[in-house]
Amino acid sequence: MKPFFSLLISAVLLFAAATEPVVSRAMLSPIEKRIDQRLETLFDEPFLLLGLTRGLYLDKFGAVFSAELQLIATPGVGTFGFTAPTRDMIVSTRTKKLARLPLLKDAMKTQLASAALALDKLPADERVVFGVSIFRRSWEDSNGLPAQIVMQAVRKDLLAARTAPAIDAAIRVQEF
Repeated sequence: MKPFFSLLISAVLLFAAATEPVVSRAMLSPIEKRIDQRLETLFDEPFLLLGLTRGLYLDKFGAVFSAELQLIATPGVGTFGFTAPTRDMIVSTRTKKLARLPLLKDAMKTQLASAALALDKLPADERVVFGVSIFRRSWEDSNGLPAQIVMQAVRKDLLAARTAPAIDAAIRVQEF
């Protein structure tokens, strides 16, 4: 009976070791915090980060991080008596968002490369993905402005990239 229990315990331990993720929650948490810190200081306005960045590991695919932010603080209908935007407000909001979009994309690329470096347990052939959903009001002119930007790259390609153009070449960018 004792050999059976020893064998059973060994099998359970082997199974548990085999199903343990390559990238743990503890490895993702500091990266989430760094992304939040960067996004919070990206622009000169407070409260543009909506919620906290979330990261997860998908087995045989890679690490995925997501965040939601506003490119510019805008009032909602009913906020302190605000009922309708003026034409100037709509144009100004759009202009400011268009100006901030390249700054956001640069920050995303930097954070993607930084995450690839920090995730030393992530297999080199797996991906690092960073997606940002951009909040907008119903009254905004959103033509040409993405609602979401997703950047992804294979970890080994990011690690091999030593210059900004090489990093850009390694990253696939999608805008929705």
